[in-house]
Amino acid sequence: MMTNKPNDLQKLIAPVWQGSCVYEESFFALMPRGVTEDDALEIPLLYSADEILSITSATREVTLTAGKDYLLRDGKLIIPAGSSVYRMKWEEYQVIGEGEDKYPFLCAGGGKIFFGEGDTMHSREYIVTYTHHDAWTGFVPGVNAKALPRTKKLLSEGKPFTFCWFGDSITTGANSSGAIGMEPYIPMFPKLVTMALSEQFGSDITYVNYAVGGTISRWGCEKLPEFFADVKPDIMFIGFGMNDASGHIPPEEFIANIRTMVKQTRALNPDCEFLLCSTTLPNPMAPTFCFNHDTHEPLLAALCEELGDCAALVPMTSMHSALMEKKRFYDMTGNNINHPCDFLARVYAQVILAQFA
Repeated sequence: MMTNKPNDLQKLIAPVWQGSCVYEESFFALMPRGVTEDDALEIPLLYSADEILSITSATREVTLTAGKDYLLRDGKLIIPAGSSVYRMKWEEYQVIGEGEDKYPFLCAGGGKIFFGEGDTMHSREYIVTYTHHDAWTGFVPGVNAKALPRTKKLLSEGKPFTFCWFGDSITTGANSSGAIGMEPYIPMFPKLVTMALSEQFGSDITYVNYAVGGTISRWGCEKLPEFFADVKPDIMFIGFGMNDASGHIPPEEFIANIRTMVKQTRALNPDCEFLLCSTTLPNPMAPTFCFNHDTHEPLLAALCEELGDCAALVPMTSMHSALMEKKRFYDMTGNNINHPCDFLARVYAQVILAQFA
């Protein structure tokens, strides 16, 4: 299916930590406790905006009007009283008492937290494109120029290769608009990466994705040899961790499982290279999901160091943490618990593609 406004691949993958224009940054207009429809609502952005070029619904089907639906005041995005922007009341987000039974997950401070798969968040979110003059001061993904030499050589020579993806629901593209079949049909990040590399280098890249939602690294060890038995991976993305940490799997067990998957993949192709991805973070207001997610990235970094040039770290924990220093978790989520929306999924693609620079 095609969107009414075709997706511009280069804009989708432009790193948010570079340049002077942010393309379709997402936000969710939640009213903090005590704020009403009669109050103006300030929306935090990654930068101080110089000019807002457009604001639409996340589906791009509704365009907001400057002066009526939104204001730009001292670099800040303001939603005034009377705006057509959908606002969620705090009592709808933290549900206490009547209505609690609609939602499965506890909320910090009591009650249940708003949650939904499919387009639950997507249909309520907005995207803003704006220019700015201030520079990025947060975390910037490090790049090892010597890493992934075989894959980079295949790309530079325009030769075909097989790019494999394995992980949990985030790597399945959960809640990306393309995955749920909603406007604007932005491809999930594994496909964005594959499309971008193919377009840039002219390589014929075989895309294989056997990620499965709800899984942990232990499951990955059990299934990788079976799933990829007939595949010879040239590069393997491994993206577990969200469910491991939420399930209180010890970090040492998690990294041992990742190490096992690396060995299993090398049995399929000794020359395979690896992208080892740390997870983004769950909603800090969903206490049953929050545990030791931030412990994985240093362990993955150490494993990459041990593996040498055949492995590169995709530091999404640090990247997501940096984004949340500027924005709220719920501005960037696809289900309000642990899945990215289109914007954050695009950041996944941006951080991965940086490893091929």
